[in-house]
Amino acid sequence: MRVARGFSVLPLLPFLFCLTSLAVDWPPISPEDLSMTSIKEQPGAAAVCLQREEIDDDMNNVHSVYQRIKILTDAGREYANVELPYSHRGFTIAGISGRTVHADGSVVAFEGKPFDKTVEKSGGFRINVKSFTLPDVQVGSIIDYRYSLRYEDHMLLPPEWEVQTELFQRKAYFKFIPFQNHGSMYIQLAHGQISNGLAWSSFLSNGIQPQRHELPVTSFATVHDVGFWVDLNMNDIPAFVIEPFMPPLNMLKQRVYFYYQQNTKMEDYWKAEGKFWNKDVEEFVGKNRGIDEAVGKIVAPSDTPEQKVHKIYAFVGSLENQDYIPERSKQEEKVLDLKVIKGADTVLGNHSGTHDELNRLFVSMVRAAGIPASMIWVPDRNRDVFLKQYLSTGQLQSEIAIVQLNGKDVFLDPGTKYCPYGIMDWRYTGVEGLRQSAKGADIGQTPPPNYTQTVITRMARVSLDEHGAVTGTVSLMFKGTAAMERRQEGGKTDAEGRKKLLEDELRESLPGNSEISLMNSPDWDSVETPLIAQFHVSSPFAVAAGKRLMLPQQFFEINEKPRFPSADRKNAIYFHLPWQEADEVHITIPSGMQVESLAPDDTIKLQYAIYKVQHKQEAPDKIFSRRDMIMGEGVFAPNEYKDLKGFFDKVKADDDQPALVRLSQNVAIAK
Repeated sequence: MRVARGFSVLPLLPFLFCLTSLAVDWPPISPEDLSMTSIKEQPGAAAVCLQREEIDDDMNNVHSVYQRIKILTDAGREYANVELPYSHRGFTIAGISGRTVHADGSVVAFEGKPFDKTVEKSGGFRINVKSFTLPDVQVGSIIDYRYSLRYEDHMLLPPEWEVQTELFQRKAYFKFIPFQNHGSMYIQLAHGQISNGLAWSSFLSNGIQPQRHELPVTSFATVHDVGFWVDLNMNDIPAFVIEPFMPPLNMLKQRVYFYYQQNTKMEDYWKAEGKFWNKDVEEFVGKNRGIDEAVGKIVAPSDTPEQKVHKIYAFVGSLENQDYIPERSKQEEKVLDLKVIKGADTVLGNHSGTHDELNRLFVSMVRAAGIPASMIWVPDRNRDVFLKQYLSTGQLQSEIAIVQLNGKDVFLDPGTKYCPYGIMDWRYTGVEGLRQSAKGADIGQTPPPNYTQTVITRMARVSLDEHGAVTGTVSLMFKGTAAMERRQEGGKTDAEGRKKLLEDELRESLPGNSEISLMNSPDWDSVETPLIAQFHVSSPFAVAAGKRLMLPQQFFEINEKPRFPSADRKNAIYFHLPWQEADEVHITIPSGMQVESLAPDDTIKLQYAIYKVQHKQEAPDKIFSRRDMIMGEGVFAPNEYKDLKGFFDKVKADDDQPALVRLSQNVAIAK
């Protein structure tokens, strides 16, 4: 987004973090804060935020931060390590200062030098951070720090206020000074419209809303005169509780999003943006020189429509996917004679494209085969979901193809590397977004994932010795999404790295000193077939109990921890996707030993899940175990936690049931 004089355009840049504000001097500290040892609102808290400010000023191209934190426990000392996310392109962080105030009032000023590094967030997303550590932070200390982030002139950066953090906040103040249209200076939006105002989407508790404040502005106002601002003043903001298996934090935290818009009515905004996006897609897909000829070489006239789509899908999936390779330099692109991609024909000519470019090429080729196809633009639900009341297309991340076959919509994603036909990357499943329609675009939704699309099968055939160790073979088979994800990870490394990936995965299930060796060469390049890995294993297994050995019959669950240890739950439960597991274990016991008892069979059912275990003695010296589990849903409200926790607690109890084998009379167990 750009402040314009005439008709220059700069698209809105994504801003990935929230900042706070620059104080002129450090505010005074009360004796009560110096002597504080805990807070009643969050018993056991590692630290508490005593004061936080964020001032965001689009008039002067600066965001600023001030934060004061009291350290309450040894774990809270980690807050001395401060990381400030930012982008190298057009942004600078300056004015960093800080201090540590001990409980006796003594002060240690920060005199170190911040340094830059790159960190990886969830989903492989990388960001730059400027990092520094405040000095001599102890339990009982108070830390103050402040900084400012500056961005280029003529750039606008409406903030995203992340109001709630992992700390309880006693006081928090936010202020946004937006750009004010004056004279020939105005805000030009991404599609050339002129902004006529500021809007925001608020996700706060108890009906709290930001407040707009007006000042009179004369007809002689300059570009730097402030006519209004928006602020938010809050006290006693509860800490955001982090729990296992949570939805993306952006879905749950209290927050406020700002944006400059022409249309502030939700329906008008999405109608207009849908038309712009639809036009862009159609222009790209419509650049189809050479597409008909390519499709003619891929499909046969006698093929059914579904066979044609399958073949085109396989072709597009075989092209180079730029999202899974290192970014090329301009010189490398020149050597490879890669053209600047402007349409489907360029993607085809380059045999290369990004996720969305490949999916647009797929739609163009399917249409060339005479089959209706369109697209849907959706968020990445690993980070967020689509919020219609948040008037920004910045929340939409990826485009998925929709093909009409036999009167039904089939959602397809050849732009995701190693994605099997009929399956989507889980990040794009079960979410709303913009879908192409006769009107331009309407709100549509992708289908939810199914447990049959993510299947893991494990089999072990091992022999027990008199010491309680086992040796033998293990086979792991991954189907659908499970195979896709491992192939994607394996594609980032070499043969030795892929071998280690699989061995490490099995090692997580077995005792720490197990010896594991991959025996086969899995098919890493296939898309539709399962990924199968076979291992030789040697591992400690049984535990001596007098003249008996206790054998954990669920071989692959030895290291599994309770999934939901807490009795209570604050947030929704969120599995990325439903899944299906099937384990089979065959154990041969040594001569001179006899099976005394087996773990009991059991079946546990919920409306959306089933767990079943079976055990039997296949022969005098052989024990068989079978474990099947299906989790058919992925999202649960907090009030469903009791049933879900009860299910997994029972599963864990059954998985821990051992078999007992004992020695024949007059034979001792080896030590």
